[in-house]
Amino acid sequence: MEQELKLKTHWKPQLTKVQFGVGCVFETHLPSLLEKEERKCVIVTDSNLEKLYGKELEKFDCKVFSFLAGEASKTRETKLMLEDHMLAHKFGRDSLVIGLGGGVVGDVSGYLAATYCRGVAHVQIPTSLLGMVDASIGGKTAVNTPYGKNMIGTFHPPREVWIDGSFLKTLPKSEWVNGFVEILKAGLIISPPLFQAMHEGVEKWDDLEFAMDRIYESVTIKRDVVEEDPKEEKGLRRVLNLGHTFGHAIETLEEFTIPHGVAVAIGILVSCFISVEMGLIGKDTCKEIEEVFKLYSIPLRLNKAHSIEDLMSLLALDKKALKASPRFVLLSGIGEVASFGGEYCSEVEFPLLEKALEWMNANFTN
Repeated sequence: MEQELKLKTHWKPQLTKVQFGVGCVFETHLPSLLEKEERKCVIVTDSNLEKLYGKELEKFDCKVFSFLAGEASKTRETKLMLEDHMLAHKFGRDSLVIGLGGGVVGDVSGYLAATYCRGVAHVQIPTSLLGMVDASIGGKTAVNTPYGKNMIGTFHPPREVWIDGSFLKTLPKSEWVNGFVEILKAGLIISPPLFQAMHEGVEKWDDLEFAMDRIYESVTIKRDVVEEDPKEEKGLRRVLNLGHTFGHAIETLEEFTIPHGVAVAIGILVSCFISVEMGLIGKDTCKEIEEVFKLYSIPLRLNKAHSIEDLMSLLALDKKALKASPRFVLLSGIGEVASFGGEYCSEVEFPLLEKALEWMNANFTN
């Protein structure tokens, strides 16, 4: 089951090595790295994982810094705390930051590595399905602010990513939703066969080989997109944002009380509604996508309805926006994003945005 991918990043002379396996992190990869590494190493993790894997981590001669688990810790304040810990322990430019955790740990540890002493090496060890298929791949790092999600950050590709399927054995079932949605998204933007495999394989996720195959496919899709457009300058990388424009706004409006995957799934369905209204896809396609989300028991519910004013104030800050006018990634079919002349996103007229928000509130509000 061991496999390897390599991802080239053109804006930095670096190759990210992505390694896949089961039981490989604590048995081989981490001991080998710490034994031969000349840099001073620190492991950054969260409070949940420190409890789960504390005994394993105690075996290594390496500092471990943790912060409170959860999206609420993905802040500038958490990064500042970690920076102060590193400075107090005399970490210098010759440091290696190892992020052990899900998407929050990956983003925070990556941003920490990107700016500490103007940039130090980073290794990602994703422990959640979301981290494995999305957050650890591509070099994006960021923290949240009261004004929106992932608003402060930079690009800093990790030197290595270790995807170890054994971490999935301790992943709470509620966390699987986030990864399922990102894999389905990967199928929706580029790969009809992956979407079909997910559609047909909802009962197969207890089979680790099936899980690792879907993870490998998803990472390969993201690798190919990122290599073509590493810093989202050409437009192609925007396809990875399907559902995220609305999704990130929803997360912020809901004060991060609903899972990332739920917000993105609702965001994808709102984008599908707009795609239908613009004549890009038929209603049957939108219905099929929603049915697959329901097969995976994704709780497509918001805690409250949201106003167009609140939504627009956040959408104006989306990173695809032009002069504060939001742009959206839209589908032209399952496995195909509407290209819009190579921009892969489009502005949407305000009346249609209002209509889409009304539809969202009517269909997904408790």
